[in-house]
Amino acid sequence: MATAVLQDRFEAPLWPLLRLKPAFLLRDGILTPLERLRRSGINTTEVQSNHSLSELSLFCKIFDIAPLKAAAPDGAALDPASLVAGIGEKISTDLALLNWTNYSNPERAVVEGDRAALFAHPTAHLSRHAVFDTTAGPVVVDQEAQIGAFCLLKGPLYIGPKTQLDNCQISNAIVGTSCRIGGEVSDSIIGDYSNKHHEGFLGHSLVGDWVNLGALTTTSDLKNNYGEIKLPFKATNYATQTIKFGSIIGDFVKTAIGTLLNTGTVIDIGANLFGESRWSGYVEPFTWGSDARYDLTLFLRDAQRMMQRRGKHVSATLEELLKNLYS
Repeated sequence: MATAVLQDRFEAPLWPLLRLKPAFLLRDGILTPLERLRRSGINTTEVQSNHSLSELSLFCKIFDIAPLKAAAPDGAALDPASLVAGIGEKISTDLALLNWTNYSNPERAVVEGDRAALFAHPTAHLSRHAVFDTTAGPVVVDQEAQIGAFCLLKGPLYIGPKTQLDNCQISNAIVGTSCRIGGEVSDSIIGDYSNKHHEGFLGHSLVGDWVNLGALTTTSDLKNNYGEIKLPFKATNYATQTIKFGSIIGDFVKTAIGTLLNTGTVIDIGANLFGESRWSGYVEPFTWGSDARYDLTLFLRDAQRMMQRRGKHVSATLEELLKNLYS
């Protein structure tokens, strides 16, 4: 059996998405990098990582992964812009790895382009008043997803299990499990259990798990001077080598209604943005409003309330991880 070294090396602006999991478990297509390797018949026993060995050991237990050995760093680290640029390629790669015999090309669906490039799980609900555009790539709708009326879905696109789209225009994107999506989304990756259910634009952005974006939250993904976008993390700016990039929004982030995120904003885990309408630069973990810190007891209470709405809970292990990050 072929072997490979797992990659968990990444540029610092990706920390908001990777404080609670390694990079090889970050969904960058229909599958995560680890799932992709396994389906390709490739064994993995070593990892190159930004995380400490103790963190990796804990991740292996949480995600039921066999213990990994540390390997010497080699090659380039994962960067945010490459994740956005690779959406279509990864979706096509994963389509070739997966068995789609249970998926159909619904005859009643309104399709622009090749109907054979629309893949919908039999348990997914597709409104007859939604439009699926496959002219630029495939559209994949996974099990129990709900596609409501007046949605426009343009490939390449993956909509994860139990995710709900309402009055949504979405293109070149990956959306995880049990999300609620509305408004306009393009060129973005959204994790699991996240909400962007109302009007507002999300473009060229990376969104974590358990995020709630208030109504009319909008990202800018192009500077007025068309200059290269740099992503801040603490005191350092990281070049993207692109003029199109929006925001990185970490796990458990919440934004108030009408929040405006400037080009290249990076919001770290657990921040709750309110009190100001415009945000830019790097936002520290567990930020509370414009000048305070989220009380840990209240944060854990609110996280529990959010997760219970999806039939989940804050496990003892997750609570330990969050407390360690907070301290």
